[in-house]
Amino acid sequence: MIALLDLASQQEKDSLLTVSAIATSQGIPARYLDQILTILRHSGIVNSQRGAKGGYVLARAPWQITLLEIVSSLEGNNGSNKGVFSDSQTLEKTVVLDILQQAEKAYYSVLGSYTLDDLYQQRNAYKQQNPMYYI
Repeated sequence: MIALLDLASQQEKDSLLTVSAIATSQGIPARYLDQILTILRHSGIVNSQRGAKGGYVLARAPWQITLLEIVSSLEGNNGSNKGVFSDSQTLEKTVVLDILQQAEKAYYSVLGSYTLDDLYQQRNAYKQQNPMYYI
């Protein structure tokens, strides 16, 4: 999500960002970031362009990309804890599974209610609250 925030900030400029530029600015290992962006490209969240002037750009506007879509793309949307207790069902296992399902519902609900643009706006609000002064 941090790398995608960098891409969202470039959306208005309509310019591509390289893996190395994002990795340097965010302190993310370039090889790891490249793997993540490849997955996001296959999911249709980012587009890439190869070559000397290549890099990555968001495939859609930031307000059209939910955090749930990002997380589901990266972690897979296996969608449940149902396989946790596959052998026998006891009362204790039923109680624990109910709680896990409630937590999972809340997780998906929260991530589905925020977009990349929401994060971008919050980041900008924090910047306004804590301006940096250089002497």
